[in-house]
Amino acid sequence: MTTTGQLLVFSILIVDGQAEAKLDINWTWQSSFEKEQYRHSTLNVASGETAVQSLDSLLTSKVEWDSVTGMFALEGNHLLTTASQDAAEKKFIVQDLFWQPETALAGVPIDLSIGKERLDWGVGYGFRPLDIFKSYERNPIGLQVDEGVGAATASYFDGLGQWELVATDESWASTNTDQARLAKKQHGIGLRRYALVGNTELQGVIYFDQIHRSTVGGSVVAVLTPALEVHSSFAYAQRYQAYQQGDINEPVKWGISDDSYQFLLGFNWANTAGLNIIGEYWYDGRSWDKKMWKQAFQRIGELSHHSATIDLASSYSYGLDNTSLVAQNVMLHFKMDMSALHSNDLWLEKFEPSLDLLVSPTDGGLIATPRLSYQVYESGASELKLELASRFYTGLGNSVYANVPDRDLIFINLKGSF
Repeated sequence: MTTTGQLLVFSILIVDGQAEAKLDINWTWQSSFEKEQYRHSTLNVASGETAVQSLDSLLTSKVEWDSVTGMFALEGNHLLTTASQDAAEKKFIVQDLFWQPETALAGVPIDLSIGKERLDWGVGYGFRPLDIFKSYERNPIGLQVDEGVGAATASYFDGLGQWELVATDESWASTNTDQARLAKKQHGIGLRRYALVGNTELQGVIYFDQIHRSTVGGSVVAVLTPALEVHSSFAYAQRYQAYQQGDINEPVKWGISDDSYQFLLGFNWANTAGLNIIGEYWYDGRSWDKKMWKQAFQRIGELSHHSATIDLASSYSYGLDNTSLVAQNVMLHFKMDMSALHSNDLWLEKFEPSLDLLVSPTDGGLIATPRLSYQVYESGASELKLELASRFYTGLGNSVYANVPDRDLIFINLKGSF
């Protein structure tokens, strides 16, 4: 039976068993106008600069029916576009659909969760090593639909926190990216422990599946003062999937390698004036490091001069589709809560400016993402926001970020909930 068929049978069984439950539905809607400017670079051997404009839209509904939760999305891409090769595409996606009953085992209360669900255990802002079932793009500036995976969990809560046994099947999530289509779908079983000790949150995870074999990870979140929090997380897997470089006469290929290490260390600070600063450093061993990118640039330079090897040269751009573009990153996030300024101009409180700076310390690359949102309407039951967001890829000339085919992205987003 297909995944869609499994979900339909699952939802019918739930509805049949919950006929007397109260139905609660919340809707969100977003339309996004995007302008994408390309450039000629080492990682984009096509000549000249082009710009593409498009209009996308997304309608989501969150449905709660007693112990059943579902989230559904209707996504429309390239509804209007200046790119002749991009046709309008509409998709219906089941993001989440899970049942959370309560039971008891030998007199011990157990919370169950069965269905398609996003398991979000990460503690980072820019990167989350503990997204071990499915990677999610952090802080997108356009539309994004986050799906869960097939999951069955059993949780027990004690005086310190939670014990959670989990079994997952990643094939329940659709393959909406080139990387996801190439990746083998994992299914496995694991154990998670969460504990709150004073002002410190501790988390440990052990997971086994047929792709990565064993994965271990953990996180720490400590509140040091009312204004300052520090956090860290790590994950190690015996095997991982990524694009790999071989001999110079071979194209870059998707494959499985041994031993991946991921690590993140960061802080979150806020003051009474409304300023919030997040700083993080992370290392992702699944991505190409400085040495590998240097080799890639050298090979592109050699191979792109001959028409017979131009496709080999182009294959090195696949490295941009790894989980992280580069292995090491430093990120700074700035956000201002204008309502904390207690201004006499009430309209000013409706603005929310923010800025993300992502730096590659090994080669001097920079990604800057400024945003400005404005709350057009808010009634408690519904709201409407207008957002202007952009992303600029720049840095030193030989850095990876300065050679990303996208020179800059500009978005105008209109978001509503009701």
